[in-house]
Amino acid sequence: MLEISASGINLYLQCPYSFKLKYIDKIEISQQESISLITGRLVHRCLELFFKDRMNIGDVYLKPSDYMKVAIEDFNHINPLLLDEAVEEADHYLTIYNRVAQTITPESSEEYFEMELNNNLKLRGYIDLIAREGKKRVLIDFKTTRSNIKDNPKYTLQLSLYSLTHKADSYFLHYITPTSVQVKEIKPIDKIILHSIINSVENSVIHNNFPPTGMINEACNSCLYRKICKFATIK
Repeated sequence: MLEISASGINLYLQCPYSFKLKYIDKIEISQQESISLITGRLVHRCLELFFKDRMNIGDVYLKPSDYMKVAIEDFNHINPLLLDEAVEEADHYLTIYNRVAQTITPESSEEYFEMELNNNLKLRGYIDLIAREGKKRVLIDFKTTRSNIKDNPKYTLQLSLYSLTHKADSYFLHYITPTSVQVKEIKPIDKIILHSIINSVENSVIHNNFPPTGMINEACNSCLYRKICKFATIK
């Protein structure tokens, strides 16, 4: 059974051939570290530690940014100059998010899950946060961004796949920007459409059919596999 993540299914929709390189051929390409990428990871780690303390201890007289010293222990391999900039930016994002964080009643933080989608595919991943709002459980996924917020079908598909776990009653993106927090509820896409996507992935795996559609949807330029893909050089 092939184990994939929500980002893997998004990769398949972007270009099935890049999906093949990653999940079938098992070729791993390291993503180049950037300040924005490190910042996002630091924010997620600090929020994970903050909410786990709230679950274990109750109300804590700390802010998410107070966990930065612990969070950076996971990033000792990062260039110190890059890390310093990322820490400063992450601290700013966490300060922006603090007021919202203090109102949340967490039930689980960074929860691992895995589930069989069909006979050939297993979905696995981590859910940022499940919280309690009255009698309902809400699933929250954190996104840090410097740019304007707009609808992103990749995020909608991600939370739609998470909805198959039945761990929550509603689903939200918490966008943390340099100036504000914007909360957006995501309505999972129709189950028929969702399973149609899953079945397409399964059929490609069964029949070893992975067309290089990245060539025509201009995904090659941003693809991690462009330097080793035999189709990426076609102009």
